[in-house]
Amino acid sequence: MSSLIELSLPDEEYKLYLKNQNLPPPPERPLESDCCGQGCNPCVFDIYESDIVKWKKNCRHILSNQGDTVDDINRNHRHGAVTLDEFTPLQLISIRKITEHLIIYRFKMPNNKSIQMNPGQHLILGYKTNNSMLTRQYTPISSVDTIGYFDIFIKIYKDGKMSEKIHKWQVDDFALWRGPFGNFQYKANKYKNILMLAAGTGISPMIQIMRYVVDNENDDTCLRLILSVKYYEDLALKSDLDNFKQYWNVNIEYILSSETDVTKFKYGDKITLGRINYEFLKKLLHPPSNDFQVLVCGTKSFEKDMIKYLIQSGFTEENYYRF
Repeated sequence: MSSLIELSLPDEEYKLYLKNQNLPPPPERPLESDCCGQGCNPCVFDIYESDIVKWKKNCRHILSNQGDTVDDINRNHRHGAVTLDEFTPLQLISIRKITEHLIIYRFKMPNNKSIQMNPGQHLILGYKTNNSMLTRQYTPISSVDTIGYFDIFIKIYKDGKMSEKIHKWQVDDFALWRGPFGNFQYKANKYKNILMLAAGTGISPMIQIMRYVVDNENDDTCLRLILSVKYYEDLALKSDLDNFKQYWNVNIEYILSSETDVTKFKYGDKITLGRINYEFLKKLLHPPSNDFQVLVCGTKSFEKDMIKYLIQSGFTEENYYRF
């Protein structure tokens, strides 16, 4: 009951809520530990505040006979597509394990719709627990124009809260999705060159943007991807990335920080052993200008290092974007 009191509902509405079974339960406030601290847009607390506002409005509408009952809302919700306003249950239709911990999940879109998002935007995955709504953000790796489904590339972490839930998924299960979110705006030919710096599953927004560029025969933007992982086996989407290398305006290089067995490498692989440091990055950068942009996505430490190197090279937030 304390969560309801914290909402500061008028006494009359609060009493009606307790008596009226047609009203939906209030959103549960996330725990402080549910925030990953990586500056997600929106944060789990932003979503909660937005949900509280919508919940109050729905309650007032239902109480004044101006809105649907909870059953009506849930019935309509099940037939909708992914939206910004609320979580939508979507069916998992395939699971493709690349490695034990790197997995591609495919979700079915209702009514054979497309996801209707811009390149580089992401979705929010929600999982309702007893005390809160656990959320994480993921960028689909399928084309933004794909009809009927979308693919999500996820790394399963041993002690991850969401990973524990995801690892139990089976085909035909439903998961809650919401979005798309993100203020990245891609415009064809706005930049002559884009340098993409990615680590691990940070490849997701990059591969989505790459699909968008190569699918547009009128887009002459040159893309250079630098993907950093520990081992050769961690190049989970390598087959997809290798297909991009056939395009004249795509250049891809892999950085392996812990690999020692070079016999695994294949002909045509462009691989550097080590890490992306300031000296390495400086050789790749064009001078800061309106024709050149740098995109960064990876772990918190990776992004921090890359942005530090960019700033040392004279770049500002006008020249780079962190997902």
